[in-house]
Amino acid sequence: MATEPAVSVIISTRDRAHYLPETLGTLAVQRGDIPFEVVVIDNGSTDATPDLLAEWCRRDPRFRTAREPRPGLSRGKNAGIRLARAPLLLFTDDDMQIDPGWVDSYHRLFARHGEEPVAAGGPIVPVPHDLGEWPEWLTEPALADAGLLDHREQRPLGRFEYVWGGNMAVPRRVFERLGPWDETVGLQGEERVEREDSAFFEDTELQDRIRAAGGRVWFCPGAVVRHRVDRGAVTPRRVVSTAFARGRNDVWVRSLPVWHEVRSVPRRNALRCLAALGTSLVAWGLCAVLFRVTRRRSCFEGARRAAFRSGGWLDSLRAGRESARWYRAAARLVFPLRAALLRMTPGAP
Repeated sequence: MATEPAVSVIISTRDRAHYLPETLGTLAVQRGDIPFEVVVIDNGSTDATPDLLAEWCRRDPRFRTAREPRPGLSRGKNAGIRLARAPLLLFTDDDMQIDPGWVDSYHRLFARHGEEPVAAGGPIVPVPHDLGEWPEWLTEPALADAGLLDHREQRPLGRFEYVWGGNMAVPRRVFERLGPWDETVGLQGEERVEREDSAFFEDTELQDRIRAAGGRVWFCPGAVVRHRVDRGAVTPRRVVSTAFARGRNDVWVRSLPVWHEVRSVPRRNALRCLAALGTSLVAWGLCAVLFRVTRRRSCFEGARRAAFRSGGWLDSLRAGRESARWYRAAARLVFPLRAALLRMTPGAP
């Protein structure tokens, strides 16, 4: 390669020869004049991956490859860092479609930053694994509960906001200062490993290290990737269940970055919370029954939104209170009801 790359794209792959051509093809047609290379680490594949990568490297000098036989996504990423030549490192996965402005979007974002430790991530949009259409009942807002990551605007993220390792950019100097990806957590072969002293995956662990060092994590809305999701796993029941959990989490994502502690969050009236919780559960049940009978997307969306509200109102009973008795009393009723409502929601795509 005549020009030294300004950007190195790093992919760790294992037994994904059936997906890799699509991922590599979307990288090969990136827009812009930024010189970049693609470093693909074969993380112990047993399928046709080695031959496929060798052919890509013969055809396009921007593509390079090496093998890391020890299973582990972080091990593959770290092997890619050692092989990469550019000062800005982009990370994605072997089952992604990369939008054509991806490399350029990240390069422009980092061109505006100085020497502080900083990382960035972009939107991850779920698409069916066969690249077909989603079923008619799945609404666009429901993608938030089917694997969508989108913080929407370019900004530094808050304390409890994260980007995902399948779409991240990190300058090489950050790894030189703070150390590589943590190889003791995350995906290793077919299993995901967590340390006993940590619930973090490798991507969240790295972001917390950066923040602890005084750096920031930015969101880059123009750096879009599309992630293949098993169509069979996106069922009405699973999406609605995720909406309920996301509603609970939303209470804390909005309040803890401001108030820092559960007891410091402004308290809501308990009776109002209970009334709103009951109303949301009734709406969830009615919409779930109607959807089961009609399969109308408006009924599904009503159930999903009601599930989200139910989770939010439940956890609002915990916010700002020294005692959790209101929350515990409601939870004893809500969780069996939730299980019943999910059984009423179709479990097949």
